[in-house]
Amino acid sequence: MDEEDIREIDLMHVSIAAQSLITHIESILPTIPSDRVRQLVAMKLGVAISEGGNEAMLRQILLLATTAIESSELIEHKMNTGDLEYNPFTGEILSEINVLPAVVAVIKVQKEVLKSKTPKATQNEQKPPAA
Repeated sequence: MDEEDIREIDLMHVSIAAQSLITHIESILPTIPSDRVRQLVAMKLGVAISEGGNEAMLRQILLLATTAIESSELIEHKMNTGDLEYNPFTGEILSEINVLPAVVAVIKVQKEVLKSKTPKATQNEQKPPAA
């Protein structure tokens, strides 16, 4: 089975919207001037397809691809710093702000708050009403 057959099977399992996003991204790929950025976009596209055509991720990849046409240097810098991962909290790939440290801090505080709360009495543990 060659690569084209595998791709056809993968695309059978994605939505029509995802298929059109994939086609649009693929049409932009040849216009990206940097080979390294073009490979990154293609790799991210493969990941999105393998996740069943994640439409939110595909939209971000489309944004990344269109940005790469004009700003390949910026994207290469982000690649060097490891700043081009799909963030499920913000739904972004290309972002100026890394929110992960803030999310980790919020989760930590939420856990501490849950630990400090005393458990509430259930219906069975409450006193019966006075007659």
